Amino acid sequence: MDISSEKEEAIALLQKYKADQCTPDETARIRRWYNSFKAYDFNFDDVQLAADEAAQQTLIKLFGENNTKQPGDNKRSLVYTLLRIAACLIAGCMIYFMVGKFKKSQSSLITYSKFSTRKGERREIQLSDGSVVTLNAASTIQIASDFGVKKRDVLLQGEAFFQVSKDKTRPFIIKTGKIYTRVVGTSFNINAYADENSVSIAVATGKVQVEKEDVGDKTLIGKNLTHNHLLVYDLKKDTYRQTLADADTLSAWKTNKLVFSQAPITQIAHVLERNYNISVVLIGQPRKPGLYTVTFDNYSLEKLLPLLANLSGITYELKRQQLTINIQNCR
Repeated sequence: MDISSEKEEAIALLQKYKADQCTPDETARIRRWYNSFKAYDFNFDDVQLAADEAAQQTLIKLFGENNTKQPGDNKRSLVYTLLRIAACLIAGCMIYFMVGKFKKSQSSLITYSKFSTRKGERREIQLSDGSVVTLNAASTIQIASDFGVKKRDVLLQGEAFFQVSKDKTRPFIIKTGKIYTRVVGTSFNINAYADENSVSIAVATGKVQVEKEDVGDKTLIGKNLTHNHLLVYDLKKDTYRQTLADADTLSAWKTNKLVFSQAPITQIAHVLERNYNISVVLIGQPRKPGLYTVTFDNYSLEKLLPLLANLSGITYELKRQQLTINIQNCR
């Protein structure tokens, strides 16, 4: 029997009771119903007020306004009390249902724990599954609250090296913008700085799968990438390329090495800014844009800049935390 038919049956029974038309069994049933509520203690004032109003309105519909203003006889009082208690129970059930629904929605809400590094800082993070993430400078990783339940989801901004514990039943997924890197157990480097206009994934060990998020779907752009495979996705052109590269070299920043391969001066400036916690300003227009290949092995900024100037033809001025580079004479 559904709720509406049960309500109609209860109202009909109360009408019979009011009119002295109940059978002994029906009268006993109403009395038992009434007595069963004596154990309940309704302490919610707002619920009681709402219940009084609901009971009064129901009595008016059942017996007319003149017969409900002052319930005096026992039957009318009993009917009124039953209606009032029923209204309280209905209101209480609604509150219980809404609170339960709210708690359920809260418990299913996915939140993220954030770990960040400042400019000039690196940090190693041990995850609950045993995986290790090394964050490069000016980077942020966010760990989902349901990490390790059915899958292992993280969000990355910046650069990090991942050593992922093997677990075929729970894939490890790194989201960097609209690029998803999916693994089950491997090590690899991801570079996804916002000012680089690209996302690159270099595999050190194991296998990696890379997907690009499209409207309502994902497109596979890298399948079973293995040792020393590099995938670079161009955010502006919405294109990607795969090539071979030395993954150890691309992740050499972990040991304070800055490795540049055919890098423009703008990219080098961004790296210097992040790793030395300085502000870099480029001035001038280069006569010929150059690409530079060089490695700086744990150099101080004061030692690095003369070598970069000799290589590229730049001039520079370093005052406190600001480095001004004139790129007009780049070669």
